[in-house]
Amino acid sequence: MAIGFGLIIVIVLIKYKPMYEIKISDNTLGYVDNIEEFEATIEDELKNINGTNADFVTLNEEPEYELKLVSRNTETDEEAIYAMLNDKATVTYKYFAVTLENQTRAYVSTLDQAIKVVEDIKAQYADDVRMNLQIVEEYTQNNETIDVASVELAETAIGDGVEVIREENKYIKVNGVKIESMPLNPNTRIIISSRYGEVSRIRSSAHKGLDLACKIGTDIKTIAKGTVVFAQDSGALGNLVKVDHGNGVQTWYAHCSKIYASVGQEVEAGDVIAAVGSTGNSTGPHLHLEIRVNGNAINPQLYIYNK
Repeated sequence: MAIGFGLIIVIVLIKYKPMYEIKISDNTLGYVDNIEEFEATIEDELKNINGTNADFVTLNEEPEYELKLVSRNTETDEEAIYAMLNDKATVTYKYFAVTLENQTRAYVSTLDQAIKVVEDIKAQYADDVRMNLQIVEEYTQNNETIDVASVELAETAIGDGVEVIREENKYIKVNGVKIESMPLNPNTRIIISSRYGEVSRIRSSAHKGLDLACKIGTDIKTIAKGTVVFAQDSGALGNLVKVDHGNGVQTWYAHCSKIYASVGQEVEAGDVIAAVGSTGNSTGPHLHLEIRVNGNAINPQLYIYNK
């Protein structure tokens, strides 16, 4: 009996071999020889399938293993199994965002690339000491939402951003409104005849604006883009133009000899809206300029003619 049993075992081993059947939801994916080796390589293989930036993989359904005797002609096919497991997997991708002033300007694949981009930009724009460049790890399960750039393209994108910031920083701002023009041409001969806050016998209160004495008829320009909301005689301030710039900011141009703008007109910085005059309570031709924020007059010399 022992000899017969042994012969049966030999015959079985000649025709069959032990392998592990892999199943998910009762569906057979294939066979492997060694469970430990297979499990150890699952995540790495699935990362390879899903590309360079696949950071980690989570299987939505864990595979089941069952030891079976199968025909010796049965071969392992790990790659096919990995591909089928990939259909049951959630892949999380990792990228490195390079941010400028807390806004993402470019994505690169590796930390080394991100560091190179930052170092190159800082070297190129060494004079911009306030430039805020950061590297941020970002994760996504939707790989198509990330547009990965080469180091060269990332540097170009960030450089463009730096130039935009440089352009923005050229202008002084009042409550977020850019002052882009002087109210009188730079070559106009002017005298500051009365400063903000001055007190004199001809006024009942402190001066709320800046008086710029110059030749009558001189063009008056709006110092920022906005909408004309008042353009007529106002009594003490004479012919007056008010421009609303948003964010609670208005500029007033008073004592005009002529008014060229009309209510509702959209104006750009530098547009001529009136001419210097001496209307209203005035002792001579000058522009009385006021800057108001939420109705309160502030010192114009914080923003123009600040000497």
